[in-house]
Amino acid sequence: MNSTTTDRPPVRREPRAPKPPKLKKERPTTERIKSGDFKFRNIKYYLAETFRNLVRNKLMTVTSIITVASCLLIVVFSYAIYSNVNYILAYLETSIGITVIVGDDLDETQVSMLYEEIMQIENVATATFISPQEALENIAEVLGDTDGILMSLDEPNPLRRSFTVELVDIREQRDTVSNIDRLFGVLRVNEASSVTDGIITLNNFVGIFSFVVMMVLGVLSVVIITNTIKLTVNNRRNEIIIMKYVGATDWFIKWPFVIEGIVIGILGAMIPMGIVWISYDGLIDRIRDNDFQMILQMPFRTAGEIFPIFAPVVVILGVAIGILGSISAMRKYLSV
Repeated sequence: MNSTTTDRPPVRREPRAPKPPKLKKERPTTERIKSGDFKFRNIKYYLAETFRNLVRNKLMTVTSIITVASCLLIVVFSYAIYSNVNYILAYLETSIGITVIVGDDLDETQVSMLYEEIMQIENVATATFISPQEALENIAEVLGDTDGILMSLDEPNPLRRSFTVELVDIREQRDTVSNIDRLFGVLRVNEASSVTDGIITLNNFVGIFSFVVMMVLGVLSVVIITNTIKLTVNNRRNEIIIMKYVGATDWFIKWPFVIEGIVIGILGAMIPMGIVWISYDGLIDRIRDNDFQMILQMPFRTAGEIFPIFAPVVVILGVAIGILGSISAMRKYLSV
């Protein structure tokens, strides 16, 4: 049987290369974002964790806020007292002057020249001439002589001409008095040195005492909030340890707690600031609502003078307390 086809060698075909398998899109894990930097892509996760932690631990959150608010309330109240005491003492410093008695043998021209010499002394703020008649009227006003008994006396006026001198800084009173006393025509200089020294000592004591109190309260606030947040962290210690073992960095674990501390610090600072700010003016009005004339004459700072400047300091202090408390409270569980 003849074959009509030509025998051909079989064609060898190369095997096709297998197609690469399709890789599934992996979900981000702690390994992918474990750098720990506060990156914008992680903000959503940090905020969600912070909100979840605050809600899940409502009791501890409220406890922490109350703790911070209580400590900062004392700090704010102490600063308000210190500010007013310092303001009143500064007012007393400026209101205390010295009296320069002028000799009887000086004529009007010499008295004018003496005034110019007094005003040229460095620490002198103002100098006011007081005639004998004006001095008598001032005494009558101080003594409450509304009937004019002193003014109606037939006796000659025993008072002399004088200058009432107010100083720039009463701490330099002794040197200023010495310079005035050397001027020609000055009979003597009357000064209340004991009162001046007492006010200076009181002012220095109030400043140091208030600073120490605020520092102690600040340290106490940090210690209390640290111990409070430690309880919160202790309730989530297993979660922290698991995240640490799967590869999360310290800062990736810390950021939700740090933000939580910031939130607690801000709320804990705003509460006492709002309470004192709102009630301050009413409290000052209650202090003034009495018949004690000395208090009525004392100047007090208004809420608008104290709190707009001090409020940012309190908020920053609250945030710092929250951050320090959170970080120090987590240190134990991150050492795995």
